[in-house]
Amino acid sequence: MGTPPKYTSLFLILMSFFFFSSYVHSQTSDSCTSPLTLQTPLPFDTTSLHCVTVWPSQGFILRYVQGAPNVWNFLLSAPNTNAYIAIGFSPNGNMVGSSALVGWIGADAISGFQKYYLGGQSPSLVALEPPDQGLIIRNSSIFPQSNQLYMAFQLITDTTPVPRLIYSVGPAGRLPSGPAYQLTQHRDQISTVLNYATASAMVFYYG
Repeated sequence: MGTPPKYTSLFLILMSFFFFSSYVHSQTSDSCTSPLTLQTPLPFDTTSLHCVTVWPSQGFILRYVQGAPNVWNFLLSAPNTNAYIAIGFSPNGNMVGSSALVGWIGADAISGFQKYYLGGQSPSLVALEPPDQGLIIRNSSIFPQSNQLYMAFQLITDTTPVPRLIYSVGPAGRLPSGPAYQLTQHRDQISTVLNYATASAMVFYYG
């Protein structure tokens, strides 16, 4: 006895929806298990980047590689929620005393990338860090692709970067603006420890 036509039609509809959803998800999200295909050229090779999902609940993915004896290439990706995204290099895993790189793209498509020194937990103690102090950054950029933000930069250092990395995401629609580029309080934050050799990360604390 054959399958009734109405059940066959329902099955085909459900299967079509499943494959369409899978296709859309693959086109609009980033993953360490899928090839990295960027529409915006970067000043460094992306084929040898190590990839770590550093903050699964927020979709943060970090790619990195040592490109030269004193140059480390980084590419951070996260969902584009009309909020800033940030990565901080911390001496001890805490926010205070860290240097952070913050990027955003507003609804008007105007992008921003700034380096901050996190001198305390209140916004008034978070200030722009001079280019020649703290982290030495070259070739920084931030750009959108599908529903993702990609923040690229090169860190100049004679040693392996500190392993304690902090990530944060800001409140939607509240982006820094000049001339002071004051940051609003982050919406969520996480502190991690990255093993550069094995491309693995573990959570130090949630903030």
